[in-house]
Amino acid sequence: MKNKLFICLLFLLSFQTYSQIIFEKGYFVDNNDKKTTCLIKNVDWSNNPTEIQYKLDEQDQPINISIAQIKAFGIDNHSKYERFTVDIDKSTQVISNMTYEKNPEFKKETSLLKVLLEGKASLFEYISGNTKRYFFKTDSLSINQLVYKSYKTSEVQIAQNNQYKQQLWMTLKCDNITTNDVEKLSYKKIV
Repeated sequence: MKNKLFICLLFLLSFQTYSQIIFEKGYFVDNNDKKTTCLIKNVDWSNNPTEIQYKLDEQDQPINISIAQIKAFGIDNHSKYERFTVDIDKSTQVISNMTYEKNPEFKKETSLLKVLLEGKASLFEYISGNTKRYFFKTDSLSINQLVYKSYKTSEVQIAQNNQYKQQLWMTLKCDNITTNDVEKLSYKKIV
């Protein structure tokens, strides 16, 4: 009886894993601003993608297209990514590898960032391994990283640079947002 249950669970898990990676309706925008409606292989990226696989029709062979060839892509009712060249700080959260530097150490990188919120002010997410960063832009400001960085103050103490709170307060001031609201923010996506 246990063996049958175990085999049944393995079958369900393998079927569920297999069925999650499928081609879904979507689109991509190339470097000439041409939008192509297609089927995109949805691998539910845990890291920001560097390429996608698409088909124009279900019977077609998949085609790979790299980040250098596309400005944006989206999967209907699921996710959207846009390509940006950004200054990004990839400082570690691992205490043994932290530096004593409070300020971010930016490096330029081109990435497909996941769109979390879109409007007059838009929010984007970058994930690579254990590195998670958030970016924002407005109608009048180009894209910038929301700065959050842990750093050492001694061999046994760490502190945080929470500059993202000031960035949001200065950029998004309105009657509905108080300084108390901004102070309560944490640097993570709440699902």
